[in-house]
Amino acid sequence: MEITWFSMNFLRGCLAMFLLVGLSGTAGATAPVAEVVATQVLAADSLRAHTFSLLARGQVTEAIDYWVLTTGKEAPAWLLAMRTSFEAGKQVAGACQGVAQSIHTAFTQLGGKPEFVQLTTRSQKEFGYIMFKLTNGKDVNVSHTGYHVLVRMQGRAYDAYTGAAGMPWAEYMSRLGARLEITEKVVETVARVR
Repeated sequence: MEITWFSMNFLRGCLAMFLLVGLSGTAGATAPVAEVVATQVLAADSLRAHTFSLLARGQVTEAIDYWVLTTGKEAPAWLLAMRTSFEAGKQVAGACQGVAQSIHTAFTQLGGKPEFVQLTTRSQKEFGYIMFKLTNGKDVNVSHTGYHVLVRMQGRAYDAYTGAAGMPWAEYMSRLGARLEITEKVVETVARVR
């Protein structure tokens, strides 16, 4: 067997690598604790950021699937609640508080800054109905009491009527109707109105 100049240099390179790795001991083989923690934090941030971006685009099922595949665990209850917030069964007057709470919680858990927006008519006793025009042109009653709450985030409205992708805030407000003026107010918590 003939050893060429190239194969000899290759063998020397392998020997040098072996010696470098061997002489460095095990200290180089284990990552410092700070690096491990930083990697875990970045992974968690990446998980939350990507899940958040999927939710913001209205891809709730994809967000849940991504969470499950990435973590190897079941999706958390707050993420599953986000999915049910947009079901047709939630499009009834009086369901807005629970829907808004679920949406707000999901966005908050993922690092977002959502806000509750309370919509009211001046007199909740007279003409308390608030209507909303769906994208199919149908009018639905969102409130019998003159009170409705939803989530606003990054200039978009989110409630059971907008669908998972939300709707630009101005468009949402233009679809609302009532016999009296509708006022909006950012609130810290969802009021329970009967």
